[in-house]
Amino acid sequence: MKHYRFFLLLPVLLATLSCPLLCLQTQGAEPQRDRVVNVPGDSVYDFGTEPVRYLENDRIKLGLNMMLGGAVTYLEDKANNSGNMINSHDWGRQIQLSYYSGPNPYIGPNGEKPLGNWGALGWNPIQSGDCGGFRSQVLAFEQLDESSYFLRARPMIWPHSGVPAECVFECRYQLVDNGFILDATIINNRSDKTFYNVRYQETPALYTNAPWYKLVSYLGDKPFENEPTTVIVDKNDQKGWPWTFYYTPERWSALVNADNYGVGVYQPFSTVTTAGFYGGDETKGKSFGEKDDSTGYIAPLETAILDWNIKYAYRAIFIVGSVDEIRSTVYEYAKTDIPKRPNWVFEKDRQNWGYVDATDEGYPIVNSLKINLNSDKSAIAQSPSDFWKAEDAPYLEINAAFIPADNGDKVDDVLTIQLYPVSPSDFLDATEHSRKSEAHKTDPNVPEYPTLPHLSKEIPIRFDSQARTIRVDLTDVDGYTGAMKQLKLVFPIRAGQAALESVRFLDE
Repeated sequence: MKHYRFFLLLPVLLATLSCPLLCLQTQGAEPQRDRVVNVPGDSVYDFGTEPVRYLENDRIKLGLNMMLGGAVTYLEDKANNSGNMINSHDWGRQIQLSYYSGPNPYIGPNGEKPLGNWGALGWNPIQSGDCGGFRSQVLAFEQLDESSYFLRARPMIWPHSGVPAECVFECRYQLVDNGFILDATIINNRSDKTFYNVRYQETPALYTNAPWYKLVSYLGDKPFENEPTTVIVDKNDQKGWPWTFYYTPERWSALVNADNYGVGVYQPFSTVTTAGFYGGDETKGKSFGEKDDSTGYIAPLETAILDWNIKYAYRAIFIVGSVDEIRSTVYEYAKTDIPKRPNWVFEKDRQNWGYVDATDEGYPIVNSLKINLNSDKSAIAQSPSDFWKAEDAPYLEINAAFIPADNGDKVDDVLTIQLYPVSPSDFLDATEHSRKSEAHKTDPNVPEYPTLPHLSKEIPIRFDSQARTIRVDLTDVDGYTGAMKQLKLVFPIRAGQAALESVRFLDE
């Protein structure tokens, strides 16, 4: 019998948000189960003889498995008689936290090497356990009130067998009327203090049983206007595996059954998602149970640099019901969660920004990003994927100081602003876009769905260590109209530092 776990190989984010590589691995014989590694100094929670802790209201039944780091192994929509929707074929499924950083491959503290081909994932602590069958452990558990639990767990490094991570996870699960809120935090204490650049993070990963196969979201450039949704994976379309990748400015996706009922996940800081269904068309919609191989998958993605000592948090909201109910609930949350235009202030964190050919001074972030520039390549700082309309954001304001190397002479130079529009290619998931592109080669009547080029503007700056507010009029940038999704700052090829306090789009 083979042991399968399906994963997303999340690469370093390059100059554009490209589709990640998707892989399937087999790992030989079925590993032993229910093994744990005790870490000196950890006080482990005694869960007794019953490992699952439930929260329940009139609509929802939620179960957290204390044997698997407190990951969600049970979610039921009682109003629609769903039964358990969550798949637990192996320790890589469930609803659970999963993070990524370097090095690739990650070698354990005693020289442990990753199993099989898992080394491509790098440093990958996950909430349930590892591919060798070792379980993560809950260190602390508390019922905060009748609708919420808090727990702390020691995760395992997924690609290994029996290597605990040098971090802890903290989770707060809170029931709401038609779902639950997950507040998730990773607290690192790694012995490896190397600066590893930005990676996609699953925030979090959701795996469903085979009846919930139909993947639905909104792909377009008119979010929150009740435009038609898109069925990304359906029953007989030969889609779902490898996982696909797509841009969704409404920040939600759902896996539903043939009657369009199921579970959705909304993550307000994620406009990029990877998702799909494994098992093939013949298993879509069939009832196999929570241990079956076939599974649906959704992971909202955030970009983040995970320093050796970082405390990094996010919130995700899970909603059960019909597609219409899931979407209308998201619309209510979005009224307060999502601003009209981006406003990144780097007072305490990086706001999910990353770099190409650059580093910064590391965590904690205090008042600004201290970006280290170099004299042989253009350093780039890039925003996370987002959404705004150019007409609502005609001005850009950058608060920054540019510091010459070694307190050298003051010098004038140029900062280049790059703006990335939402493109026709963003109206399709990666799998469908690939199909359309291939079809267009032989039939010009098939639309091509191109990716639009970025827009640029050069801004004069001065390396003199003085903090300034740079106001940029974008109304004269040719093509700056309609929906936009990303901003990049391309620094001059020059040794020194940029102290970036904030980047804001303004309407006046």
